[in-house]
Amino acid sequence: MKTIYFIRHGQTKYNTEGRFVGSTDLPLSAEGRKKIEEKWAGKSEHIDKDIIFTSPMKRCIETSNIIFPDDTFNVIKDMREMNFGIFEGKTHDELSHLAEYVHFRETKGKSKIPNGESGIEFSRRVLKAFFEMIEEMNEKNMNNAVLVCHGGVIMALFAMLCSESNDIYHYHVDNGQGYKAHYNSDTKELIIIEKL
Repeated sequence: MKTIYFIRHGQTKYNTEGRFVGSTDLPLSAEGRKKIEEKWAGKSEHIDKDIIFTSPMKRCIETSNIIFPDDTFNVIKDMREMNFGIFEGKTHDELSHLAEYVHFRETKGKSKIPNGESGIEFSRRVLKAFFEMIEEMNEKNMNNAVLVCHGGVIMALFAMLCSESNDIYHYHVDNGQGYKAHYNSDTKELIIIEKL
């Protein structure tokens, strides 16, 4: 049984404005940095961790550096957020008239976005990356990890691996929040211990 802390990165300008932010490599906003510092002050030393993994995106690296300033990180390229294609940088209101966006919403994010990924492609990518992360932990005899990543990554992984619900939106967490979970390698199941 492995214990993994899944932490969503802090707020970016696009998050604050309600814009889709996937492949755009934005840093944290000043407010996002402040909120991460306030929420996680004094908490990181109480997290039992053997290794810290992070998405390669600036917002995740920056969040990792704020929460765990004295640690090194293992970057996992495929833990990037979904590629939102033509939705990238746009708000719900700006997209509400597009047939592709309406279809995307109706399929709960599973349909293909023009110039981007489908929810299915995205889920397969992050699941493969997650299993590679677990394999690395096994090879190094490690049982406790942190993964600093994206809201979409957390939702996709939990929808696939947690028996609580297969609805991706059930696992939504705000910026700077996440889950502490156990991962059972035998059943390939995530079990939520607490919300962070």
